[in-house]
Amino acid sequence: MELTISQRKTYKIKYQFVIYTCIISFLFSLVRIDTTCLLFTLPFFYLCFLCGYYALLSYSIGMIISILFFQLPVEIFIISFIGFIVLEFCQLFQSMKASYVPYLLTLIAGIYYAYCQLDLLTTLLLTILTYTNIMIFSYLPPLFIHSQSQLLTHERMKALSTVIFICIMSLLPYSREMTMILMRIFILGMIYHQCLDDLLPSLFYISMLMLLIDTGYKDDILTLLIPLFFFYMFQLKSKWAIASLYLLSHVTLPFFVDFSYTYNGLIIVTSAFIFLLMPTIHQKIILSSSYEEITIKQQITKQVESFCHLFEQMTSLFNQTPVHNHTLEYIGYVYEEMCHDCSSCESCFNYQYGPNRLVKLMNKGLKEKYDEEDMDFIHSYCLKPEKYIETLSTFQKDYFKVNRIQQEYQTMKKDLYHQFSLLNDVFNQFSQQIQIGHIEEKHIYEHLLGYHFQIAHLKKYYESQSTYYIEIGLYETNQNEIKNELIPILETYLNESLDIHTLKTPMHQLGYTYLVLKHHTRYYVQYGISQCSKEPVACGDSYTLFTMNENQYFALSDGMGQGQKASDDSTLTLDVIKQLIMNGISLKDTIQSVNALLKIKNRNDMFTTLDMVEINMVLGTATFMKYGSCPTYIIRNHQVIEIESKSLPIGIVSPLEISIDKEKLIENDIVVMISDGFTQHFKEFLKENEYLIDEEHPKNIAQLLMHLSSEEDKNDDMTIIVLKLCQQ
Repeated sequence: MELTISQRKTYKIKYQFVIYTCIISFLFSLVRIDTTCLLFTLPFFYLCFLCGYYALLSYSIGMIISILFFQLPVEIFIISFIGFIVLEFCQLFQSMKASYVPYLLTLIAGIYYAYCQLDLLTTLLLTILTYTNIMIFSYLPPLFIHSQSQLLTHERMKALSTVIFICIMSLLPYSREMTMILMRIFILGMIYHQCLDDLLPSLFYISMLMLLIDTGYKDDILTLLIPLFFFYMFQLKSKWAIASLYLLSHVTLPFFVDFSYTYNGLIIVTSAFIFLLMPTIHQKIILSSSYEEITIKQQITKQVESFCHLFEQMTSLFNQTPVHNHTLEYIGYVYEEMCHDCSSCESCFNYQYGPNRLVKLMNKGLKEKYDEEDMDFIHSYCLKPEKYIETLSTFQKDYFKVNRIQQEYQTMKKDLYHQFSLLNDVFNQFSQQIQIGHIEEKHIYEHLLGYHFQIAHLKKYYESQSTYYIEIGLYETNQNEIKNELIPILETYLNESLDIHTLKTPMHQLGYTYLVLKHHTRYYVQYGISQCSKEPVACGDSYTLFTMNENQYFALSDGMGQGQKASDDSTLTLDVIKQLIMNGISLKDTIQSVNALLKIKNRNDMFTTLDMVEINMVLGTATFMKYGSCPTYIIRNHQVIEIESKSLPIGIVSPLEISIDKEKLIENDIVVMISDGFTQHFKEFLKENEYLIDEEHPKNIAQLLMHLSSEEDKNDDMTIIVLKLCQQ
């Protein structure tokens, strides 16, 4: 990737690109079929046109050298120049798409072949070959521009092999032996790098071109192709093993070709010897996931999915547990106490007033007070109305206690169900991340294709956890389309902001556009913290700060009371919050989880305040979460903005009312978070001392404010956190 290397190396790559392009264009001009090289030079001109003016200049230099020293017909260079004028005209008026350029250049070549008065069959054949070469070379712009092996794919490897073979073929008129030796060395190198499947299509194609040049090369072509079949039967990795099999595989050649031990033997032995001497690194050129990695990944994914399914079933069963109703049990108790041995048991349940009216009154008396009508009915039909009411009153107290315990149990069960649900969400997210793995580029690629962008290359590079680059190569586009369409589409899809790091459109909508988008943090936070403890053993206030993706979190918690217990309670609160957020749980679910856990832990005997701010380092937005905490203050342009708490501390009630405020911060905003040890008039205190903290570092501001606080305030634990938003 161009942006990850030094400037000096970037210039070196550019110089190498110019030299290589010049050499290739020169060599292509020497390969001729039926006295013309246009079927090679014009497709390479198309490749250079896609790469920009540097490539076109290098192409022209190579062609001029061939004209001056190797008698290349000037018409070949003129046709390339005509093609350049036509394409520039099309770009100027934007009257053509890049996908139409191969057809236009093929038409120009066909007209030239007809102009040379070639027969119809030859004209048709050369025209088809010209179009074929153009389509083969169209795979190579990303590779030529960026000069990186990471961009090699199977298609580009086949196209690159074709280019190399054509360059080697340029030596045929001058040294047939050297041509065959170089071809064999290249074939052995491809076998060594396990790229035989990418080699064969280009080798078959080159074999056809060699036969079109001269049918006398038939035996040379067979001596190249026949030994390759042995390498499909044996998978070898060492150079010595490959060279040995290569030599042995030629034993069968005398049965198929007119084998010359002097000519063919010299070529075979020389190529094998040079191959052994070449310093090559044994690594696979095509970068792809290995079978073993995919297999392990599938096994882990299956296990995580199985566990998620089991966990979801258990959680669902836990949520569906029926609530036990104790009302009928207590009616039975009252009946046993009052009515079981009563002589009027059968008659007092008068059916003319509805079935079992007194039993219904027992049910009502357990839950609420009787009205006047109910009392009259009891006194009219019960032999011992006072005992009836007294017994109900006695059992009512127990019923209320059991009912309250039942409600607490149900609340606790709901809280636990919520926690299990969050854990299930974490495992589901983990399963999705395993499934996605490193194919995020594929998702972006498919998304852009859905909007009909012609993507030639797409790569995503991570510089850090929150900073990454998206490198894109595409056709048929211009700067306006990239800025107004492609970037907004990507930002919406990724839900993240992207800046243009590099944008090169050398040939506008007909060339190859190189684009690098950067996602990074635009801001950073300076902070300072100062504490004052009432007890020397421990401070009941705790604080934490951590980073998750592009968000930075600052949290302050004050435990109930002072000393070690308060410190433990507040520390536990912040630790759990940090771990939940770091594992992908949302802010709202995190707060509810901690609230439920604190209630379950100490049964309402433990609660803590929470003052937390989440600052997005890309957008500069701040999200404030305040539960029973002191106000937070934003100092901006000599003004003090107060953000107050609107909710109870954590661990008292469930569910907890969500209290979240959002503010857009600007550069140099100062955020002040304090615990409840400070005075209630802290806002006025800030206004009075605002001139002292304007240009100071947050660390100095925190120490200064703590020092200026009154001695009366220091009867409790005190903590102050000062934040300052700065731009990168």
